[in-house]
Amino acid sequence: IGAGITGLSAALKLSKNGHKVTIYEASPVPGGLGTYVKVQNNYIERYYHHFFRSDIHVIDLIRQLGIGDKLKFYPSKTSIFYKGHTYPFSSPVDLLKFSPLPLVDRLRLGIALAQLKYLPMNMQKLDKISAKDWLISHAGQKAYDIIWKPLLTGKFAKYADSVPAAWLRDRIRDRSFDLGYLDGGSQTLFGALIKKLKKQKVTIHLGTPVTQVESKKNSVEITVGAKTVSYDKWLITTVSPIAVKLLKNKLKPELANLLNSQDQLGAVCLLLELSHSIQKQYWVNICQENEPVLVMVEHTNLIDKKNYGGRSLVYLANYLYRDNPRFKESDETVIRTYTSILKKLNPHFKNSWIQKATVSRVPRAQTIFGLNSFANRPPIKLLHNVYLANIDQMYPHDRNFNLGVELGRKVARMIV
Repeated sequence: IGAGITGLSAALKLSKNGHKVTIYEASPVPGGLGTYVKVQNNYIERYYHHFFRSDIHVIDLIRQLGIGDKLKFYPSKTSIFYKGHTYPFSSPVDLLKFSPLPLVDRLRLGIALAQLKYLPMNMQKLDKISAKDWLISHAGQKAYDIIWKPLLTGKFAKYADSVPAAWLRDRIRDRSFDLGYLDGGSQTLFGALIKKLKKQKVTIHLGTPVTQVESKKNSVEITVGAKTVSYDKWLITTVSPIAVKLLKNKLKPELANLLNSQDQLGAVCLLLELSHSIQKQYWVNICQENEPVLVMVEHTNLIDKKNYGGRSLVYLANYLYRDNPRFKESDETVIRTYTSILKKLNPHFKNSWIQKATVSRVPRAQTIFGLNSFANRPPIKLLHNVYLANIDQMYPHDRNFNLGVELGRKVARMIV
């Protein structure tokens, strides 16, 4: 179940090993969180995306699919918006120039980031310490209040104080200074992947939700509409609580409780096609209180706007719990609320710059990781012939395409 990067990667490995594979996807399009929209004669992701140099698994997949020449790495510019000013924050020199922090705090923060990035650390210990406490202890209260508190709150909302330091460490370590992007975006990856799967005779049913999965002694029966179909083994790639709802079998209470304890934040993301650029940075972290978004990503400061008919492409996004009213607000309200930040980033901004706006919402996009998350990671094998692979299992890393490919390949090996 699921035609996101994890399900498709598992299907590819299984089919290459000679197995007959069928994929069911509730959405009318493949891609999961990597779905895309058309801009002029090109494509771009609904939710901003790029690759790191450390993304060895998805880079390997890209090469295997014969599209390695379309993956290119670019220098990127990151900044922080704080108290009405945008501060470059891409290098150690930028950190040393970050005037909102006293010099001694800049040095402490630099040392703390270097520890996370380069030094071996006891991950089991970091799993039991909050990122908040670790940062205050190593980088100082001022660095936490000005930089990390708004970022963690924007990412994890009311759960920010209990996010483990282990997550922060791998978040910092995974990042590279230059960022990768495929010509044509994720459409290039998923288009090549679907083409390869069809060549491997994998059956793909889009717009076809599975409503029930029942494990039996020698088979797994699934319900699709009014039909019941039988298979040997079954992989579910939805988030864990949805997997429990799909399974007709009663799981052992401790396993069911573990799966149901996994929770996720959703995301509301606005993609703007503008006639003018907002500023010169690719990534702007919004570290100012009471702003409607966590981040502004000006995609065309990484990829030349000539690829999109000369339009500047800007993302404005935030993570929100799925009961947040914003999920039910009209697109017009989201656009009005989110674009209020643009006048602060660029006093010359006018609404007339907006050529097109696309609002995308997903109710479960980011797993909420709490202390002791190593012990709370869901297992891959749920029953003797039912498996699970999803974003809840990617801790201590942040979910991304690379981990999806790695997890899909891992579960495929387990299945056979």
